[in-house]
Amino acid sequence: MKVTEQQIRSEELKGAFLRHLPQRMKILLRRAERQRREGWDVNALYLLETEFARLAEAAGRYGLPEQAAPLQALAESLQPFVLGSTLPDAAANDAIAQALEALQAPMGQVAMLELAARAEAAPSAPPPRAETPADPAGYAQMETPPPGYWRELGIADPEPPAPAAALITDSAGMPLLAAAADIAATASAAPAPAALAVAPRVLLLGADAVLHDLALHFEQDGHAVAEVDSVERMIMALGDAAPPRLLVVGARALAALPLLAPALRHARVEAGHRIALLAILEHDDLGARLEALRAGADHALPRTLGLHALLAQTEPLLKDELDDAPYRVLVVDDDAAQAAFAETVLRRAGMQTRTVVEPLATLDELERFQPDLILMDINMPGADGFELTALIREREAFVATPIVFLSGDPDTDRQFAALDAGGDDFIAKPVRPRHLIAAVGNRVRRARAATQRGPRAPGGSGALVDRGVLFDRIARQLAARTGVTPGGGLLLIELNDAPRLRERLGLGGFDRLLQQFATWVAEQTLPREVLAPFGPSAILLFAPQRGEAALAAFAEDLAARIGQERFEMARAAPLAFSAGVCGMGAGADPMALLGACERALENARRQGVNVARHAAQASGQQTLAALVRSALAEDTLSLAFQPLVPIAGMAAAPRYQALLRLRDARGSEHTAAALLPAAAAAGLLPALDVWVLRRALVVLAARRKLGTALMLFVSQSFEVFEEVWRDGSLAQALAAAALPASSLVLEYRCEALLGNYPDAARRFADLHARGLAVAVAGVSAQTLAQPGFNDLPLDFLKLAPELARDGQARAVVAAGHARGALVIAPRVHDASTAAAFYAAGADLLQGNFVQEAGAQLDYDFVSNTA
Repeated sequence: MKVTEQQIRSEELKGAFLRHLPQRMKILLRRAERQRREGWDVNALYLLETEFARLAEAAGRYGLPEQAAPLQALAESLQPFVLGSTLPDAAANDAIAQALEALQAPMGQVAMLELAARAEAAPSAPPPRAETPADPAGYAQMETPPPGYWRELGIADPEPPAPAAALITDSAGMPLLAAAADIAATASAAPAPAALAVAPRVLLLGADAVLHDLALHFEQDGHAVAEVDSVERMIMALGDAAPPRLLVVGARALAALPLLAPALRHARVEAGHRIALLAILEHDDLGARLEALRAGADHALPRTLGLHALLAQTEPLLKDELDDAPYRVLVVDDDAAQAAFAETVLRRAGMQTRTVVEPLATLDELERFQPDLILMDINMPGADGFELTALIREREAFVATPIVFLSGDPDTDRQFAALDAGGDDFIAKPVRPRHLIAAVGNRVRRARAATQRGPRAPGGSGALVDRGVLFDRIARQLAARTGVTPGGGLLLIELNDAPRLRERLGLGGFDRLLQQFATWVAEQTLPREVLAPFGPSAILLFAPQRGEAALAAFAEDLAARIGQERFEMARAAPLAFSAGVCGMGAGADPMALLGACERALENARRQGVNVARHAAQASGQQTLAALVRSALAEDTLSLAFQPLVPIAGMAAAPRYQALLRLRDARGSEHTAAALLPAAAAAGLLPALDVWVLRRALVVLAARRKLGTALMLFVSQSFEVFEEVWRDGSLAQALAAAALPASSLVLEYRCEALLGNYPDAARRFADLHARGLAVAVAGVSAQTLAQPGFNDLPLDFLKLAPELARDGQARAVVAAGHARGALVIAPRVHDASTAAAFYAAGADLLQGNFVQEAGAQLDYDFVSNTA
């Protein structure tokens, strides 16, 4: 069977959920254990109960019952205290401990599923850390924590710390480093700290919750991370054969920076890559910043900036080094001895070099070697450095290639002239090897970083990524939260009139237009925001720092400006879009968040607005859901009826569409378009469908008593088909009513059947056996092309309304007639639409142009046949 877009998306979402569920559980279990040991806080209790309940729901949705059950049990063990605003006593605390322990084995199974999902998503990823056996208390540990790791949770280490007299401590009294003289004196007598099992890419020092959150993000980005408890361990790691890329020193460990600085300076010279240092300050203090920078920190930032701002600064420190290809340096010097010296120094630093002693041969060597940097003498025969630089800059491919002059010319005017000629730096001979390595390395690193970032329009910093990457980013954001609602949000944008555009431009042209549109949106975004294609005519933006309100304002601004943009593939025609926005608190997993975003988009389309927010929709839906629940209990719902008029001839019986209505206490009438999403969110769809069917049976029975034949079309939700018919009561009511065959027509939406055609065919055949007719609404040319649709046993096809504009109505109508079905043209509100469907050969018209929906079944079919 053909795999549908929806099925692919579902598998991608499930993979993202599985990859990040163990990390989320690790955080939540640590928080719960800490609360259990230190005493409960009512706010933490509420957040934990909410998180465990939402994860249980998501695990059930993704087919993980063994994990969903203990999650739900834990949530239920916390729920009485949340509802009663009380705290657990000793007995309840023990019960919660047992529930926590019961989670360990299922989460171990999830870890194995997560490893499989990660291997499938990224086969080249490094192997995961090996699991360790369960500890004596029965808690399966996913990894062995380093010494001091549990201090941030207030749990003491198994072994007592070293005597305080021999230690330098931080502001909280935590040991950082034995005095320098003591280290040397005891090096041979005391065993060295255990070496880290995996050479870390990131090393963190200090017990700080911010550092822990940073560590989670780095791990999820695929970096090996280690948290150390003393600066001594950090210094020893700098001396390893593969030193770390990034050091992070927390606010409580800043006293160790002066001791770290000499080792860091030495390691930066010896290492084959740049070692970055980030210092996190307690407060935004200028003096503390200067001290950290003097100690070698690349950035000194206050922790009050928040996790996202810190990540925005730290990720470039790693990203600039992601390309591990050796730096390529072209040395241009007519003095072979001087060139050999520079080449030897740079080669020892791990760089690739090539030497040119004939200046004019440089131009040919550029194309062959493709250097990252050119190291050039000034005074050379044939062409001096100034002239050669001018020739190089004339070549478009090397306009931005850094050129560093290395010369013994003592004339300062000549040195300034070298920079004015297009050079990027000047180094005077003789030069110390460390100076040469640092100057060349810094220039190449900045040039590579600029190349990786690529050109971007002013203000634009977003990125276009694969959809799977975006789903992983969403899951990572959810996994990194520590019990509070994460920041950020999703923006789903869909081009209006996509079928018309696709028809006019062709599939290839429309795809290019969508790419141009996505690029334009990406240019307006902020750093760390990512954008991906979503379906045939939409794009999805993930913004980790902008919430729902900010994203809605951003989308409104785009909607106001897009009319002035002229996209090449649109052939000067202005574009428009509809958008749905939701915050990260709208769901417990990527699938739930996307569902919220899609519902907001659908709401925007129904209301005819550019942008709709999930929060506003959710608030309105809660109100509507309460109205629906009350109306079901009090039986105050009603039906309105709209005629379906035959275009030619008379039907055997009048046909009407039954439409759900609800009038509130203020007298406002709510239609099915507003009621059904609210009912779906509240789980009331089955009850609504049953109510509509039973009321339709009452109407048909009343007309039968009057001796009047009638055919009634009733809309139903395929998603709850099984629940509606499960208990057999409707089947009994149908049998008791003894209705004429096909007097009741059940209508289902096309999009609800997508990917479920075999199941739909079986169920529709069962409806036929009960004497019911079946209609499908929203049929388009794309629907007919889907494998399995033509196997459905259908009596009526209701066309997609846009077919009147697309010019495809005739072909779809012909296909419907070929399978023996009658074709209905819906939403006919004007004469031009009626004429278009009439010309296409449709059988029935429905809409306000015929007659508005009302409470009476009194349309004069004899006098008003279309």
